[in-house]
Formats: sequence, structure tokens, C-alpha cells
Amino acid sequence: MIALRLAFSDPSQASARALYFDAHRQYLRSTPLRILLSGPFLSETGLPLGALIVAEVASLQELQDFSAADPFVRHAVYGEVKILTWSLSLSALAGLPIA
Repeated sequence: MIALRLAFSDPSQASARALYFDAHRQYLRSTPLRILLSGPFLSETGLPLGALIVAEVASLQELQDFSAADPFVRHAVYGEVKILTWSLSLSALAGLPIA
């Protein structure tokens, strides 16, 4: 199944974001989770508002467990995290399964 993690930054945690950024990035790059796409979304002025992960998982629990161990989640850089199932209906990216 394809699942999304939508994470919304807590603006009051900018110093924690800077402090844990390298650990967060290393965590994303070292996981066995099959991350298909990942990256931040930005405000009009370029400030990070949050991030999106699109992953192929066996269950939502797999992404929930991964998310719970993310340094940005553990240190409250994100004020809100949503994990959702996603039914992809159109893609120009090779290899993504379309429902």
C-alpha cells in the first residue's frame, strides 16, 4: 500500500529544527522503509512549513512506527503529524503502483 506522512512544523521549534536536522536527514536516509518521495514544503518566503513522505508499506503501522522514531517527531519539531493511506490514480513517475 502507498501511505503518506504529512508533518506540519511547529514555528516555535525553529531552534530544535536546526539542532536535529542532521539526525533527521540521516534517519530518513538509513531506514529500510521504502520511501518513494520525501521532502519539505515551504512558505512563500522559503521557510519550512512541514514535510511529506510517500512510502510503500505493508501496513500503516509500519509508517507510524517509523515516524515515531524520527528525531523531528521525538523532539517536537513537528506540531502535527498525519499518516494516511493514499490511493494513487495517476502518475508520470515510473514504478509507482496505480490503483
